[in-house]
Amino acid sequence: MILAQIGRLGRHGGSRLNDFSPGMPCVWNPYAIVNSETGIPFSDASAWELICRILEESPESFQQLTLQKPPGQVAFETVFTLASGVRVYIKVQLFRGKAFGRSFHISTKE
Repeated sequence: MILAQIGRLGRHGGSRLNDFSPGMPCVWNPYAIVNSETGIPFSDASAWELICRILEESPESFQQLTLQKPPGQVAFETVFTLASGVRVYIKVQLFRGKAFGRSFHISTKE
Protein backbone atom coordinates (compact mmCIF):
# COMPACT_ATOMS: atom_id res chain seq x y z
CA MET A 1 0.00 0.00 0.00
CA ILE A 2 2.74 2.50 0.96
CA LEU A 3 4.92 1.43 -1.97
CA ALA A 4 2.04 1.87 -4.40
CA GLN A 5 1.44 5.35 -3.00
CA ILE A 6 5.12 6.25 -3.37
CA GLY A 7 4.97 5.00 -6.95
CA ARG A 8 1.92 7.12 -7.78
CA LEU A 9 3.38 10.25 -6.16
CA GLY A 10 6.79 9.70 -7.73
CA ARG A 11 5.34 10.07 -11.22
CA HIS A 12 4.53 13.77 -10.63
CA GLY A 13 7.22 16.41 -10.16
CA GLY A 14 5.21 18.36 -7.60
CA SER A 15 4.67 15.37 -5.34
CA ARG A 16 8.22 14.05 -5.10
CA LEU A 17 11.45 15.37 -3.61
CA ASN A 18 15.05 14.39 -3.06
CA ASP A 19 16.59 17.25 -1.09
CA PHE A 20 19.36 16.75 1.45
CA SER A 21 19.10 18.08 4.98
CA PRO A 22 21.12 17.12 8.08
CA GLY A 23 18.00 15.64 9.67
CA MET A 24 17.04 13.71 6.52
CA PRO A 25 20.24 12.92 4.64
CA CYS A 26 20.07 11.53 1.15
CA VAL A 27 22.58 10.40 -1.45
CA TRP A 28 20.88 11.33 -4.71
CA ASN A 29 23.28 11.09 -7.65
CA PRO A 30 21.48 9.82 -10.77
CA TYR A 31 23.69 11.99 -13.01
CA ALA A 32 26.65 9.69 -12.32
CA ILE A 33 24.85 6.63 -13.73
CA VAL A 34 24.39 6.03 -17.44
CA ASN A 35 20.88 4.88 -18.27
CA SER A 36 21.48 1.75 -20.33
CA GLU A 37 18.18 2.31 -22.20
CA THR A 38 19.17 5.75 -23.52
CA GLY A 39 22.96 5.84 -23.29
CA ILE A 40 22.91 9.12 -21.38
CA PRO A 41 23.07 9.74 -17.61
CA PHE A 42 19.90 9.58 -15.56
CA SER A 43 18.18 12.85 -14.70
CA ASP A 44 15.99 13.37 -11.65
CA ALA A 45 12.93 12.67 -13.81
CA SER A 46 14.30 9.52 -15.43
CA ALA A 47 15.53 8.23 -12.05
CA TRP A 48 11.99 8.61 -10.73
CA GLU A 49 10.60 6.90 -13.86
CA LEU A 50 12.81 3.89 -13.11
CA ILE A 51 11.89 3.89 -9.42
CA CYS A 52 8.18 4.02 -10.22
CA ARG A 53 8.50 1.25 -12.80
CA ILE A 54 10.25 -1.00 -10.26
CA LEU A 55 7.63 -0.16 -7.61
CA GLU A 56 4.87 -1.15 -10.04
CA GLU A 57 6.47 -4.23 -11.57
CA SER A 58 8.27 -5.76 -8.58
CA PRO A 59 7.39 -4.08 -5.29
CA GLU A 60 8.51 -7.26 -3.51
CA SER A 61 12.11 -6.35 -4.38
CA PHE A 62 11.96 -3.51 -1.84
CA GLN A 63 12.88 -4.22 1.77
CA GLN A 64 11.50 -2.15 4.63
CA LEU A 65 13.98 -0.57 7.04
CA THR A 66 13.82 1.73 10.03
CA LEU A 67 15.81 4.94 9.62
CA GLN A 68 18.24 6.48 12.07
CA LYS A 69 17.55 9.95 10.64
CA PRO A 70 14.85 10.85 11.31
CA PRO A 71 14.75 8.24 14.09
CA GLY A 72 12.14 5.53 13.81
CA GLN A 73 10.76 6.49 10.39
CA VAL A 74 10.30 3.81 7.76
CA ALA A 75 11.83 3.70 4.28
CA PHE A 76 12.19 1.05 1.58
CA GLU A 77 15.37 0.01 -0.22
CA THR A 78 16.39 -2.15 -3.14
CA VAL A 79 19.37 -2.78 -5.40
CA PHE A 80 18.40 -2.84 -9.07
CA THR A 81 20.66 -4.13 -11.84
CA LEU A 82 20.52 -2.17 -15.09
CA ALA A 83 20.86 -3.94 -18.46
CA SER A 84 24.48 -2.73 -18.49
CA GLY A 85 25.15 -4.67 -15.27
CA VAL A 86 25.47 -1.54 -13.13
CA ARG A 87 23.80 -2.04 -9.75
CA VAL A 88 21.83 0.94 -8.45
CA TYR A 89 21.00 1.40 -4.76
CA ILE A 90 17.56 2.98 -4.31
CA LYS A 91 15.92 4.09 -1.06
CA VAL A 92 12.53 5.83 -0.91
CA GLN A 93 10.06 6.85 1.73
CA LEU A 94 6.66 8.46 2.09
CA PHE A 95 7.13 11.78 3.88
CA ARG A 96 4.44 14.38 4.55
CA GLY A 97 2.35 13.15 1.63
CA LYS A 98 5.24 13.16 -0.86
CA ALA A 99 7.50 10.55 -2.37
CA PHE A 100 10.98 11.21 -0.99
CA GLY A 101 14.00 9.82 -2.83
CA ARG A 102 16.60 9.19 -0.14
CA SER A 103 19.12 7.34 -2.34
CA PHE A 104 19.82 6.75 -6.00
CA HIS A 105 23.46 5.91 -6.68
CA ILE A 106 25.80 3.12 -7.74
CA SER A 107 25.48 0.36 -5.16
CA THR A 108 28.35 -0.61 -2.91
CA LYS A 109 26.32 -3.50 -1.48
CA GLU A 110 27.11 -7.07 -2.51
